[in-house]
Amino acid sequence: MSKLIKLSNFFIFSFALLLLFLTNNYSNISNSILAVLPDSKDKQILQAYSKYYDSKTLFVSFENLPKELISKIEQELQTIKEIKKESFYNNSLFEYKNKNQLLLNNLNEEKLKNIDIKKELQTIQDSLLNSFFPLIINKYDPLNLFVKKEQNLQIKDVSLYKINKEINNLDSYKKLYEKIKLIEKRYPEIKIFSTVFYFVENSQAIKDDVNKIIILAFLILLTLYLFILRNIFLLLNTLTTLATSAIISTIVITTLFSEVSIFVLVFGLSISTVAIDYMFHHYMHGYYVEKKRFNKEVFFGFFTTFIAFFIISFVSFPLIKQLAIFTIISLLISYLHFSFLYPKIAFSFREKGFKKSFDFSINKFYILSFSTIIIVISLFTITFDTNLRNLDYQNKKLDSLNIYFQEKLKHTTTIPVLIETTTIDDLIKKYKIIKKELPSLNSSLDLLISNSKFEEKKSLLENKEFRALKEKLIKESIALGFKKEYFQEAYTIEEKPSYSFEKLKELNINFFKYKNKYYLFINIETSSYEAIKEYEFIKALSMNLLFKDSLNKVKDEILILGVISLILIVLLILFITKKESLFALCFLLFPLAMILTYSFFTAFNILHLFMIFVILALSIDYAIYSSKGLDINTRKAILYSLLSTFAGFGVLVFSKINSLYSIGIVATIGVLAISFLLIFLKRSSNEN
Repeated sequence: MSKLIKLSNFFIFSFALLLLFLTNNYSNISNSILAVLPDSKDKQILQAYSKYYDSKTLFVSFENLPKELISKIEQELQTIKEIKKESFYNNSLFEYKNKNQLLLNNLNEEKLKNIDIKKELQTIQDSLLNSFFPLIINKYDPLNLFVKKEQNLQIKDVSLYKINKEINNLDSYKKLYEKIKLIEKRYPEIKIFSTVFYFVENSQAIKDDVNKIIILAFLILLTLYLFILRNIFLLLNTLTTLATSAIISTIVITTLFSEVSIFVLVFGLSISTVAIDYMFHHYMHGYYVEKKRFNKEVFFGFFTTFIAFFIISFVSFPLIKQLAIFTIISLLISYLHFSFLYPKIAFSFREKGFKKSFDFSINKFYILSFSTIIIVISLFTITFDTNLRNLDYQNKKLDSLNIYFQEKLKHTTTIPVLIETTTIDDLIKKYKIIKKELPSLNSSLDLLISNSKFEEKKSLLENKEFRALKEKLIKESIALGFKKEYFQEAYTIEEKPSYSFEKLKELNINFFKYKNKYYLFINIETSSYEAIKEYEFIKALSMNLLFKDSLNKVKDEILILGVISLILIVLLILFITKKESLFALCFLLFPLAMILTYSFFTAFNILHLFMIFVILALSIDYAIYSSKGLDINTRKAILYSLLSTFAGFGVLVFSKINSLYSIGIVATIGVLAISFLLIFLKRSSNEN
């Protein structure tokens, strides 16, 4: 039985690992930045759009290259079956524009006012007689009274390729990416870009970065534990417990959420090191050598931390909720192991010398006064960064290519949006609302003729002035020798064009269907978005905007729950530490003040804010431990757990991913602040 107890930790780990593979929930883990967005309707639409055929384009620049080389490269590109060169000529669109030009184009009133019909007809006749090739006369507008809106769709030195709609997952992106890069390697003179490249390159960069961080953290922690514990059996059990807590937390979090960001797991591996102080405080005080009374200080430290993250878990923003739940489960599993299982397993304690070498100390009132001033000042100076891109891996090479092609396409100040609709009539009505707000907007939807526009043009062409013009046109043309019926169709419209969604596709109007609704794509000026964003039928195709809007919706919620959590923490500290409450509050306020000092130099993002709660949770534990009696073993336990936490979180400052770096820098500042207090804060009579 004794042997089974000693091996029980490893049995629990094996069961948890088996359960992880059986549930297969790890397939829910995503390295896409989309995973941090709330699972809202807008996010689902954005994901549906990302799989839409017309949403994926490949841009190729042949700037300053000879035609022969361009032709050769394009031939090679056309051998890639996953892409197809986009043609700017559309026969259906040409016929539609030609047939409905009187409805689509604007009347040149100045020309109409000064028109010389006989002279115009003479020019047409001369062109017909003198042309070596058959000349096509505009039978609907022979006098060119309606101004055509010319759009030069062809982009100089740039070819566009549509990516096959079947290419919509990471594996297929990688295969296409590799084929394109082989061609690019042979012809370094060209520039090739697609948003698909972000999925491939960022995914690999994040994977490499995460693996590097995990390996580095593991090596540092392993070295640290070997030096501190000098007990291989305890070390193996400790690592097994931390792994078990991370695995069970992963199972829970991936069961509760259909998509979990890989950042949550990396953070979770680091947060597991926080629980190491539960082990150190039991181990350093001999709880694993002989049977002792229940360790209330460790329980109070765990309980206050648990309560703080439990409150934060009610935030509706999924990234915060996932991080909080992961932390709760991880700390709970570790606490149960270190507090109840390890005393039964029993571990020998090896004393290691420890000497305080600093005689200089600072009075707690100075610490509290300084901290309060910094916190108050920061409340008026702190700024927040709601840009989602600033949390992702910064792919500077692709960003520069993106800017290059945006400038080529003259899209530097536009934002893509979708119009949600169910019918063509509803679409035209909604687009009319947008045009009223943004009169200068140009879109492919301008091709659609509304009932009011049709009636307006019909009324114009049937008025007295146009009837007289048409009569004179026919009279003068007959006089010049034209057949009577030659200009019979001029300036006449009979019926409004009929539309269907299939017809829109023929006219190069991009749309896709999702859950019985149609979503049509348009580009608008970024500065104009504010004027139309409140309309429910407008859906922004911007992860950054969705992230910003989501944060704005929950910022009050985060603030309220954060304040509640902080008040509860302070009350618990006052209740637990009693006479030493001011001493204990130093461990809460000073780390917070030091972190907020960092906000003087940079805007805080959502992970900076969340990491503050992690540091406060650490501070609670150390405040309770220190105030209850700071003997040599307590000091050693705090120092060792600080080193462990620093090794777990501190390595994140080496990450190239801003989200992980944000966690690492706040953790580093917080741990250093707590270490400073441990060394320099003037003790009360509780110090031995």
